Amino acid sequence: MFKRVISLFKTCLIFWKGWFACNNKGLYWSEHREDGVKPTLKLLGVTVALAIAIPVGWHVLKDSFIDMCRRVAQNNTVGMQIKEDYLAPVEVKKLVSGRTLREITSIGTLKANKEAIIKAEITGKITEVAFTEGSDVNEGDVLIRFEDTALKAEVDRWAAEYALRKEETERNKTLYQQKAGAQKNYHESEAQMKIAQAQLENAQFQLTKATIKAPFSGNIGILKGSTHPGNIVQQQTELVTLVDNSAMKVEFMIPARFLNDVAIGQAVDITLEAFPDQTFSGSVDAIDSEVDSKNHSILVKATIPNDNGLLKHGMFVNVKLITGEKENVIVVDDECLDREGQHEFVWIIDKKGQAYRRKVITGNRNENGVEIVTGLNTGEIVVVSGQLRLTDGRKVKILNEKDIKGDTPLKTPTEVAKSAITSAKTRG
Repeated sequence: MFKRVISLFKTCLIFWKGWFACNNKGLYWSEHREDGVKPTLKLLGVTVALAIAIPVGWHVLKDSFIDMCRRVAQNNTVGMQIKEDYLAPVEVKKLVSGRTLREITSIGTLKANKEAIIKAEITGKITEVAFTEGSDVNEGDVLIRFEDTALKAEVDRWAAEYALRKEETERNKTLYQQKAGAQKNYHESEAQMKIAQAQLENAQFQLTKATIKAPFSGNIGILKGSTHPGNIVQQQTELVTLVDNSAMKVEFMIPARFLNDVAIGQAVDITLEAFPDQTFSGSVDAIDSEVDSKNHSILVKATIPNDNGLLKHGMFVNVKLITGEKENVIVVDDECLDREGQHEFVWIIDKKGQAYRRKVITGNRNENGVEIVTGLNTGEIVVVSGQLRLTDGRKVKILNEKDIKGDTPLKTPTEVAKSAITSAKTRG
């Protein structure tokens, strides 16, 4: 149909062109009327038909046309969405340099500032327990009393003996000085007096053992075994434990290679499972004089104040020894690291929005992250989450792009390699 209309149009164009160009239009009309008038009428009819059909058809079919356009647009949107979904979604972080603490971590054991296991110094019957289990006591407070009647009688006996020998010695001394008595008698009575004095002092000392007093202030524990009034206990029987928890000692081992980094007075932080949200701080007050030959470690002791009494003797703690500060350090979150055997990697994003994996060497780890010794530069973008979807060269969609906006240009892996080679040549 379209070709026939074009043919009619050409025929009419030739006919009317010839008519306008001819000098004898009457002769031209008579000779070519049949060839030109009929095509012209047909073309005119087609034009009129189209002029009527197009508005009518648009009025009838416009709703269907609009629906078709909408479907096409939706198909294009789906296609764009599919292309968008192909980008791997990741969250990233822009690297900056900063200051970090140099730390040594270890496991330690808490020990009381003072501890004493109270034992019976004599064999005898307990007559009184003068404390409440688990309470605080002061230095010099009476803790336990034993039956002491026999001991007091022994003291009285030797006190009387000493008095008698002392009086005899003084009399013999007077006679000797007056030359009325022998020197031998004086010396013998003096020796007997000293013997009686020694026996008295020993009896008095034995009497003190019948009363046990607190050697220092602290917290008294629970009575052991048969430590109760009326029971007879043997000498050296453990009765109760007294602990001074006003300050705690923490002992821990560190590798010998860090020996030069440790000094008296350095800060120590400890944490423990019983109080996961708290950190207790103290300082180093002693370093052992020798290295353990079995594990090549050295023992360090630190003091931790315990004013609130939360720390107890025997607890296991995590120890962090702070040995100094380090400037211009790049630190990344531990989640940024991929590990294969002994090697560690991070995913970086270049300026084309493509992901590449890069090998790094890490240093100290702490609550702020992992120190990167080599492999990364400030201003680079590293992937924090979404690594499982990445392959080298894959395009990514940065979910937190607003967090990394800045003027530092990103580099492609090729540019990074060229920069490393240039730096190596410069150092050489």
